[in-house]
Amino acid sequence: RPLNTFPVIFVAYRAGKMYKVKIVMVGPCQSGKTMIANFLADATENIGGEYRPTAGVRILEFESGNLSVNNKNIKAEVELWDSSGSNQFEPCWPAIQRDAHGVIFVFNPESAAQAKQLETFHQAFVRGPTVSENSCVVFAHFLSLSRERRGAKLPTTFSRIPQLEVNLEEEGNRLRTDFQTFLATVIAGLSHNRDQEEINIINSR
Repeated sequence: RPLNTFPVIFVAYRAGKMYKVKIVMVGPCQSGKTMIANFLADATENIGGEYRPTAGVRILEFESGNLSVNNKNIKAEVELWDSSGSNQFEPCWPAIQRDAHGVIFVFNPESAAQAKQLETFHQAFVRGPTVSENSCVVFAHFLSLSRERRGAKLPTTFSRIPQLEVNLEEEGNRLRTDFQTFLATVIAGLSHNRDQEEINIINSR
């Protein structure tokens, strides 16, 4: 069967036992999305620094290995789209969301306003057949070193999406593990969809 009968994502998988995955990271301004994106992509050694708002979107490309999917260890080529939280870039959101396989929501749980704003991003990015709530995760990014982890509660819209606490200063290794687990979940969903497409093609003959 010609490879071009399947989406490009699966051509990469068949050729090199590797998936190419597009993950979009969204959330309010000053929630620390860029800090997390840089950390996951090993794009910086300095977690802190002066705040610089993202203009539109930044795309970071990196490889993530040792992902356990269907009892197999695989690698993934990741495109991580670090999206601006500013409303002025809202017209760009449909283009950013296009062909995404998963969404990471980021907010500072010490801000009730950010928790409320996150619902707007859910409405914009969790839609259509590509991204379902099964392919989403929330990173509650504590920017202070306070031991009190009593952050603001999210709207009920997020009740079916995993919510994980993040603190880069103290728990960076856990964040990497949580991200790999999330990637594995997304890829497992892609694998299931691929198998279903193959069955549909066979049955349509």
